[in-house]
Amino acid sequence: MRHRAAFWLITVFAAFCLSVGVGIVLAGPSAQSGVSVLVNRDGVNIRLLPAIGAEVVGFVDAGFTAPANGRSGDGQWIRIDFLGQEGWIGVPVININGDVNSLTVSDPRSIPYGGFESPRAGLTSATSDIFGRLSNSGVRVRSGPGRGYVILANAPRYTIMPLLGRTGSNLWVQVNFEGTLGWVATTNMEFQNGASVLQLPIDGIVAESLPLSQDTQDDYLATLRLFQARLDLAQAPLDEIRAVWTSAALGTTPSCANFPARPSDYNIPNPLLAAFYPTLNPLQEDFNTAMANLRLAINLYIDACSQPGPFITSQPAVLGALDVLNTTTAQFGDVRARLTALLPPPRELGPNDCLFSYLGQFEILPVIPLNSIYRDNTFSVEKVAAGYCFDANAGDNIRVDVVRAQGTILPTLAVSQLDNPSNFLQVTRSFGGTDATTLGPIQITTSGRYLLIINDIDSRSREGVLSGDLAILITNLSVVGPILVLDPTTGIVTANLPNATAAPIGTIPPGSGGATVTPSSGIVCPSLSFTCDQLLNCSEAQACFAAGNFSLDGDGDGQPCSNLCGD
Repeated sequence: MRHRAAFWLITVFAAFCLSVGVGIVLAGPSAQSGVSVLVNRDGVNIRLLPAIGAEVVGFVDAGFTAPANGRSGDGQWIRIDFLGQEGWIGVPVININGDVNSLTVSDPRSIPYGGFESPRAGLTSATSDIFGRLSNSGVRVRSGPGRGYVILANAPRYTIMPLLGRTGSNLWVQVNFEGTLGWVATTNMEFQNGASVLQLPIDGIVAESLPLSQDTQDDYLATLRLFQARLDLAQAPLDEIRAVWTSAALGTTPSCANFPARPSDYNIPNPLLAAFYPTLNPLQEDFNTAMANLRLAINLYIDACSQPGPFITSQPAVLGALDVLNTTTAQFGDVRARLTALLPPPRELGPNDCLFSYLGQFEILPVIPLNSIYRDNTFSVEKVAAGYCFDANAGDNIRVDVVRAQGTILPTLAVSQLDNPSNFLQVTRSFGGTDATTLGPIQITTSGRYLLIINDIDSRSREGVLSGDLAILITNLSVVGPILVLDPTTGIVTANLPNATAAPIGTIPPGSGGATVTPSSGIVCPSLSFTCDQLLNCSEAQACFAAGNFSLDGDGDGQPCSNLCGD
């Protein structure tokens, strides 16, 4: 799977949510809340971000206590000080002492340190008598003192900049880098003229305006396609100059006219480069190196033609040029392969396919029709998460039911809009003891496509091999409210209406994907999106109607498809 690596990013749930809650009144970063947390179980993760699947920065056991100094916008995560750094802990594994609503709303992915009212990152003209010099290259200037904060700029090595503040732990310093107020890890800073970090005020100064931030996704893809287009344009000069030096190697004197075009380098704008530095910087370096080698091979040809006398045909000169071209060809192939892997798949999406893009990565996910059981038995140690798409309309009340037919998976469920995947509408988690997990109801306010993520977030901390065979049912409660029932003997999952006298709307044997089968007839509904004109007979129409496609009953008489089943 070429895009499998991208799929793991949906388990991280980390993105730049760059337009949330401006105008919320937030206190300064050092405000004392009087709220504390008590961990109520062993082996609890402390995470870098307030998100399921985010990087784990440490573990604590039952009895661990800490003052709380912030909460996430959805109220599901509490921020604490952990070994001098910001850490996030989930509400389900803690007891909270105090008024949680008194905590400031924080999220390093979207809110600068200090909040929107008094941001300690943004734009500034302030300077200082204390200066520092960066000891490393490619240092990220962030919107707060932590790796979870948004990257605002990328500063080169040996840059000297004024220092304006520090954290209480002294692990991060506030800097002014070319008018951008941000934070840099202290380990990357060399203090000048004998200055000390202790001379800086804790929490630093307030920015004159909020950080400049924008959605760079479109720019990122456009840059990748630009690299691809420039590579295609440079292929012709590469082929031409190879033909020249190959002819010279065979003893033929090339014609010194119509020299191949010499391609130029491309340097990515700094804001975009900083946002996607780990991916784009190596790509930019290798692309420019390949272009430089191609120019070298062309320049050797031009130099040979400019010399008096016959064209240089000495074997060392020719072999040297061919060596350069062999290296260039390999570099072209490497850069082209990396671009192909990073760009969306070129194939056409089918009616049951959904293209999910996140942080510049892509995955094709299945679309699950409402009111139809979908079976997924592919969970394993290598695949602890999966994503699915579904369509919903404004006013729908969506409920997600998941039953574990087999295996050890303890699923966590999360639903968000497809185009805003880190803004969760609702999250729930299975803690064992039952095979069924329910999420919802979720009131849908905007018509469109939504994302369901199922993830066993603690699978790597449990002994044994992860396995899972799940039956998934996404229901519009305003139409029908089925629940999933597992027959432990046969492994068959049935969706029943809440009314005990109603007939089951469908059963799914293991491995049958998203098809819906009526238990009475065994006839499969080919697709819940089919109209009466697309169905073959009355049995198929009845199977689809029983599975929840009520649009087949146009006249409302309780009988689907009068053209197939009669009046």
